[in-house]
Amino acid sequence: MKILITNVVMLNTGDAAILMGLMSILKQAFGADVEFVIYDSKPEVSSKYYPKLTFRRWVYLDRRKFRQLGGWSDRLQQINQNYVLFAAWCWTHGFKQITKALLSPNELRALVEYASADLIVSTGGTYLVENYSLEKRIFDFQFSLLLKKPLMLFTQSLGPFSNPVYQTELQKIFNEAALILLRDRASLKHLEEIKVDTQNSHVSSDAAFALAQPEAIQNPQSVPKNSCLKVAISSRQWSHFKHIDSKFGMRKYQESLSKATEYLVEQHGAEVTFLSTCQGIPQYWTDDSKVGEEIAAMVPDSIRQHVQVDHQFRPPEALLEQLKTYDFVIATRMHMAILALAAGTPVLPIAYEFKTRELFDRLQLGKWVHDIELIEPEEFTQSVEAFIQAIPEIRQTLAVGVIKEQQQALAAGAIAKQALEKWQSKQGNPSSGNLGGKP
Repeated sequence: MKILITNVVMLNTGDAAILMGLMSILKQAFGADVEFVIYDSKPEVSSKYYPKLTFRRWVYLDRRKFRQLGGWSDRLQQINQNYVLFAAWCWTHGFKQITKALLSPNELRALVEYASADLIVSTGGTYLVENYSLEKRIFDFQFSLLLKKPLMLFTQSLGPFSNPVYQTELQKIFNEAALILLRDRASLKHLEEIKVDTQNSHVSSDAAFALAQPEAIQNPQSVPKNSCLKVAISSRQWSHFKHIDSKFGMRKYQESLSKATEYLVEQHGAEVTFLSTCQGIPQYWTDDSKVGEEIAAMVPDSIRQHVQVDHQFRPPEALLEQLKTYDFVIATRMHMAILALAAGTPVLPIAYEFKTRELFDRLQLGKWVHDIELIEPEEFTQSVEAFIQAIPEIRQTLAVGVIKEQQQALAAGAIAKQALEKWQSKQGNPSSGNLGGKP
């Protein structure tokens, strides 16, 4: 069985964790011999860090470029995009010679690969929100559906959608998808708001929870695990503040983490490390360690020796193992939080999008979530102290909640298999015996 996984950004270790969990889930559902082809934003770089995986470039990025034509470039890009979609329609309607005439060699290779897939899965994540351009994602969905392929969207946090163009295009796509898996009920509500038929939509758990290690979660070590308290802090740049000026918001956020760091060192003798899921890869668009350096530079010189900034890239498995060594994590990146939870390490979360609050509400730990728009240094430092005192109780809650998230993430495989069988039945192509998986 051949499965294409699309919309991947593997240079973000959080996205890589989603992909690793997703592949594990799909293998359990469809069999260990599944062939995965991964459509990534920077395949030539990703293949260096993950050499065992098969990468291709996003079809949208492989289209012919017209940069040399100045102001005509965007117009010609749109025309070429429509050519590619029209070529996909021609392919499925028996006009393959027209398809071949319309497409470049790269575009044609991608089309043939998509057309040969048994299933196309758009990876999980938070890329279907209007903080970002949705054009690339919509194009890929349309391309898949025009080729008459079963399209599934894995665990998403999506919406709300206020742009009328996005509303119209996404409603049609979502209604044609074989399956939509969501990470939270807020996303389900956002689908309902644009009149999507949610019969094929299910609330599940983030695919990265499939990587959780039950033994680490259920057998926690005492705090501190080491001779002194060890704390990891995940920080990031954020420019999409909704209610306050972005520069002011970032300053308050950084001051809050700086004051918390100072407090941890002075009052608890802690060793603090700035560590995140997006670091150590020059070709990626951002590096969270730069923000970590800025925050570390804000602490007094007298404690600077107790504050480290980690710049090293780690794949998901290695980062998970590293996170086991900390007593707790202050996490801004949600997948930094998920990997820490998967390692049995408590998390004090800072939410920059609704997905984080939705997750921690489900874990019965919503009271610990700090909104990046509302965070204040003094209040946050007090919360850090309260969190430390509550760690034994928090661990008990996590032991139940994280295992439940893992079980729900793994159960998504059976939902996907059932959805594919339903889709094939509608196409008049029942597939008993072709889907693999466990009997």
